[in-house]
Amino acid sequence: MQQEKPYLNPLLTLDNLASQLQLSPRLLSQIINRHFEQNFFEFINQYRINESQRLLSDASLKHTTIIDIMDKSGFNSKATFNTLFKKRLGQTPSQYRKQQLL
Repeated sequence: MQQEKPYLNPLLTLDNLASQLQLSPRLLSQIINRHFEQNFFEFINQYRINESQRLLSDASLKHTTIIDIMDKSGFNSKATFNTLFKKRLGQTPSQYRKQQLL
């Protein structure tokens, strides 16, 4: 996940990832559920939020829009991105960026 970064593809599905890993979708789903105690989308979105945090903290990207950061992180929905980001970090992406770039 960290080397290939398949989560950056906003169209990633369980079937796509399973195919890349040469596993059956059912087996991959079971592994994610048992090992990480998350469903597939929670698992993938965790990586996407981490990526967005990294990008928002990068001073060289301070003029990049939040929407561009969202896209570069693999999200294709602004509402989903904002909701998950705030749920996980307790602040909006804009608030997070402002705090990180002080």
